[in-house]
Amino acid sequence: MKRRVLCAYILLLLALCLTPGLRARDINLDSVYINSESGIYTRLLEKKIEAYQAAGSQFVDRDVIFACWGDGNTILYVKEAPRINVIYSFNRSNRQSQELFRVSGTITALKSSVNGRYLFIKRLYEGDQKMPRGATLVLDVYAKKIMTLDSVYPFLDFSLAPGGNSILAESADGIMEYFPDTGKKSRVLPRKEYADIIQAGAPVIAYQSPNRKQIVVVSGSGGSYRGKLIAPGATGKVPGITSASELFWIDNTRLVYRTGYAGNFSVVLYDTAARKGAELLNNSLNTNIQFSMFPKIVSFLQDQVIHVYDIRRIEKVTIGLEGEDVSFSPDGNRFISLYLKKLFLTSMTTVKKKNIELAKTAKEISALYRNLLDARGDLANEYSPEYVRKKISIYSRLAE
Repeated sequence: MKRRVLCAYILLLLALCLTPGLRARDINLDSVYINSESGIYTRLLEKKIEAYQAAGSQFVDRDVIFACWGDGNTILYVKEAPRINVIYSFNRSNRQSQELFRVSGTITALKSSVNGRYLFIKRLYEGDQKMPRGATLVLDVYAKKIMTLDSVYPFLDFSLAPGGNSILAESADGIMEYFPDTGKKSRVLPRKEYADIIQAGAPVIAYQSPNRKQIVVVSGSGGSYRGKLIAPGATGKVPGITSASELFWIDNTRLVYRTGYAGNFSVVLYDTAARKGAELLNNSLNTNIQFSMFPKIVSFLQDQVIHVYDIRRIEKVTIGLEGEDVSFSPDGNRFISLYLKKLFLTSMTTVKKKNIELAKTAKEISALYRNLLDARGDLANEYSPEYVRKKISIYSRLAE
């Protein structure tokens, strides 16, 4: 079975790579395994939108490809329009959106500073002789200015530094910290310290612990990564990393990151002092790990269904919604998520109150997936039955 799921996921990755304009973060797994002309497919998408309505979620905007919190009252998001990307600020109090910037090209990654002043963006655009080029943009939300950093890699190749208002990126001299308010740089780690894990042609991304006493350096691409922990008297490998972007320090001694292989990914909480990891989730087609710093909440997906893990309460909750890029407000009471490029704002308090309504919707979604097993003409490929069974399993648990 694992081999069949692996093959199915490889088909998904190939589809993503070969389809112009499609981003891996916009994965709609149903469209990969179910015939989009099927009536059941249409009803599934409708029911999953109904789940947001049942949860009392607020619809913010459509055609959204990235979103993050600016502060506790504003949401910053990128809306994709023909030949242009428009960055908006949404005010939660008056429910109004304000245009901030327009950026051409294809945006491949976005990070926000903790205070919401800066947006750090990776952009792919057409350079000289129509050759594709990458760039790192720093958008000053307060001053409405755009700065460009010297970085030609088109995808994520930096991390937020501790404190969240500067970034860490590699240069020929090693890992550098860049301060957008002054434009200055300072070296955090010389290249010789991590030269043994560098993979040719692959980016190097460094993640520093909140107290800046430990740093994890990751190099790789395409699921093949090497990770190294560098700390006083404790240098060694970080095992099993399979994504350079899905890695976060949750405190000064623990990391959360993705392990596993295509078709069977896991979310691991790793203790750098004990050198041991514990699984928060396994056997998922995609995980999309995110970490909200202030409320200390980790979010991740099991086959597109949202899960959250509260670090302070040591509590894992399955949310009866599908979506991606889940991040929480500073007080932890609300989260934003993307589903089918629609941006939603949801209250955790309301989700808990609406558990009966969400369970009812989950039961209806589970029934639709069961109907697909009897309507083989609605399935897109030979791997579809296994995918459908995975969805039946998770939605049956949500319906209990």
